[in-house]
Amino acid sequence: MAREVTEQDLRAPQFREGGPGDYEFRSDGKVVRKDRFQRGMQDIAAIVFGSSHDYEIPEVIAAIRQLQGIELLAAIEDARNVYSDEPKELECLDYVAEVLKAKRAKR
Repeated sequence: MAREVTEQDLRAPQFREGGPGDYEFRSDGKVVRKDRFQRGMQDIAAIVFGSSHDYEIPEVIAAIRQLQGIELLAAIEDARNVYSDEPKELECLDYVAEVLKAKRAKR
């Protein structure tokens, strides 16, 4: 026996969770979740720390900044392969890498 159709079945997929009180109109007229910033922060924290980690907002921000530095250092290492025969360019890349590492150490 098939189940009966509910209101949830008739909603667009992005609005199936929650009720009308969970949504609001954004300034451009789009319907969005009221708790989108909180949910976004929870998603980011889960990506960075794992889903069961308790966190504070400054801790999440610091972790993201560290990841940004790691990405930049990886890009510098990739550039070293491109300029492997250019001593002046390698010297410049080394300088930039040291600046990034010093900034990370200060945090």
